[in-house]
Amino acid sequence: MRFRHKTRKMSVCAFWVPFVFCAALSGIVLGGQLAFGTSSEAVLPVFYCFLPMAFFFVGAASHTSHRELKKLRLRLDKLESQDMEGKR
Repeated sequence: MRFRHKTRKMSVCAFWVPFVFCAALSGIVLGGQLAFGTSSEAVLPVFYCFLPMAFFFVGAASHTSHRELKKLRLRLDKLESQDMEGKR
């Protein structure tokens, strides 16, 4: 029972990782532009180099949720088929 609670907590946390990463990345770029001036392009490579990671994190979270949803659908179909057999 404790394992299921920990797994659920980790899956909820996985959806917030992309948001936190994008917020930190935007904060780094914004802070760099404020520190070095708005016309400074010194912080743009940081943004462009780490931007694909934001897409990766979103894709990983979506893939995980899709896999869990598929497992739940299979389990629901199995339970419904057992229920239908029990009523016959």
